[in-house]
Amino acid sequence: MDRWQQLQDDIGVFTDKTFGESTPQAKAHHLSEEALEAAADPQDIIEWADCTILLLDGVRKAGFSTEDLYQAVLKKMEINRNRKWGEKDANGVVRHVK
Repeated sequence: MDRWQQLQDDIGVFTDKTFGESTPQAKAHHLSEEALEAAADPQDIIEWADCTILLLDGVRKAGFSTEDLYQAVLKKMEINRNRKWGEKDANGVVRHVK
């Protein structure tokens, strides 16, 4: 089995046992909180790990595997390559304009 799929499965066993039922929406909300913590201290790899755990578990809760996520990332990168991009904002974020 793929190690990322095994990781997603292990996270799922832990979170279901520890936290009970939750929704993909709850995982996304929690992920947004953890992303802000990572933004506040981007050198703290544990904050990035928190984000990854929540991302993989949210994807699982939504009914997707790591292979599904991988394929979606490939598709999204193709979309991104064909977009026009604006200038950085005050936070250094660049958004697509088309």
